[in-house]
Amino acid sequence: MLATCRRSGTFSDEGQRTVKTVSGASAAETAGSFTVMCIDDNELLIDALERRLEIETGFAAFYRVDDFRRAAEAAQERKPSVVLLDIDLPGGVDAMAILDELVARTPESRVVILTAFPGGALVSRAMSAGAWGFVSKGVASDRLIDAIRLVVRGEAVIELED
Repeated sequence: MLATCRRSGTFSDEGQRTVKTVSGASAAETAGSFTVMCIDDNELLIDALERRLEIETGFAAFYRVDDFRRAAEAAQERKPSVVLLDIDLPGGVDAMAILDELVARTPESRVVILTAFPGGALVSRAMSAGAWGFVSKGVASDRLIDAIRLVVRGEAVIELED
């Protein structure tokens, strides 16, 4: 199910297609390229996503973050267009605290939450905290890439499994 959402945390079905677009294009959109940083402990997912992105037009670079506690610092250094953040990180790392730090330190980067456990309250909480997207890990890679592209263009996206 693809839905789009507004910063208020409400969302509509794709059929209505109400999309929040931010005034002014992002640097990535203007340049015609985008970069992605992935903060996740699932190596298979990260490898597959990196390989899939390499064939995408406009994709410029992929960054991995292994030290989750330094994620916001790494994003501040690299300035990715999109940061994919797993909501369930190991070792007691608080992904919502990372989201808050990313939003504060790298406002030019658009954070998309990845999760294996989508839920309405979690979606609302993440979007209210400043995430640009919320995507279930169970969606097809094409749908994840589409969600990334929408976020790069300034649209907030919710992409859950059907």
